[in-house]
Amino acid sequence: MARHNRRPLPRSLWILGAISLFADLAGEMTYPLLPLFVTGVLGASPVALGLIEGFAEAIVSVMRGLSGYYSDATGHRVRWVRRGYGITFIGKIFVMVASHWSFVLCGRTLDRVGKGVRGAPRDALIAESVSIQDRGRAFGFHRGVDSLGGVGGALIAAAVLAWLIGSRAATPQDAPQFRIIFAIAAASSAVALFMTWLIPHTSPTQVEQRQKDFAKSTGVPYGKSFWVAMSALVLFMLGNSSDTFLLLRALDLGQSPVTCVLLYALFNATYTVASYPMGLLSDRHGRWPVLATGWAIYAVSYAGFAMLGRDSSWMFWVLFGLYGVSVACTEGTARAMITDYAPKERLASALGLFGFFQGAAVLSASVAAGILWSYGLPQIAFWMGSGFAVAALAVLPWVPGRVVHLSDAGPTVSIERLNSDS
Repeated sequence: MARHNRRPLPRSLWILGAISLFADLAGEMTYPLLPLFVTGVLGASPVALGLIEGFAEAIVSVMRGLSGYYSDATGHRVRWVRRGYGITFIGKIFVMVASHWSFVLCGRTLDRVGKGVRGAPRDALIAESVSIQDRGRAFGFHRGVDSLGGVGGALIAAAVLAWLIGSRAATPQDAPQFRIIFAIAAASSAVALFMTWLIPHTSPTQVEQRQKDFAKSTGVPYGKSFWVAMSALVLFMLGNSSDTFLLLRALDLGQSPVTCVLLYALFNATYTVASYPMGLLSDRHGRWPVLATGWAIYAVSYAGFAMLGRDSSWMFWVLFGLYGVSVACTEGTARAMITDYAPKERLASALGLFGFFQGAAVLSASVAAGILWSYGLPQIAFWMGSGFAVAALAVLPWVPGRVVHLSDAGPTVSIERLNSDS
């Protein structure tokens, strides 16, 4: 790709990044504790954990598809983002007061509904705020700031856990300690919600133009290139089970609860550091080489998780770090690539469709991992993830090159310059 003068990232993108930082601070403060809370405090089985995470991802997938479509059809972006963060905040409250794993299921479902509602419209805002040549950089920046919140959340959770529980296993008597952490997470989620009112609003003229453009594009197929690219991404995701199973694997092999949370913090730290450079590389050298690198690292890390034993604790640190790099290569780059193949009139719809298939794949992978775990076969779950990554690499020779729609050739309208209610 030809070099071009890179402009500073717009203020609107920094605001979206700050919102995601506080939201991920809340999410990652809670997420690494769920395996401990569900299995240790509430006494549920790994199958219940797989059901919670799988069902949550299924809800995300459905809501991403719907919100992306309606964001394009109505012309609105910001109001869907705001609704999503509001629903997530309510979900955090449910987890905080949970006395049975079914409450955690309800809370995680609401949390994921909110994520699904906001995801595609927010990603469309990111894509529209910069030129097409800077989309990888913009998505990489956003994912990096988002995961920076994850580092903070995991470190806070680890500190509180070390203070209240120490290195012993979680028990039902530890419920109050966990609720303290979940309450802090709910407060951080509230901050993210309030910050959505800082997002620059979209003018009625821009909303009306989006509606007209979407109506004109309705019924026009996305094209073969879009679906081939989507198929390759989904093939990889079929082995991408919930990250809670990485933490459960560490627990099963003798790592303390505090160590598990610190491992998760390491994952987020490597994800944070690598996200922006990987997005920049995808702008300069193409999306597929960066994705292929991520898939290869993922295959190696998951194979490592499959082969770990109790006498190789130090390898957890290496593997969680590698896993963070693989996610940095794939998360933002995949979103940028979807916007490359999609017409600008249906950016949110395309991103929502991608989110739908992504969630469906993660659901199947998570349920399969939970079942394998219940039969004492966790290694198979990780070999399965590694195998799907290798399979995705094998189809790369058949994927199309990058597609740029002529209407996207120049910089798109920045949401920073729009000024009335959305």
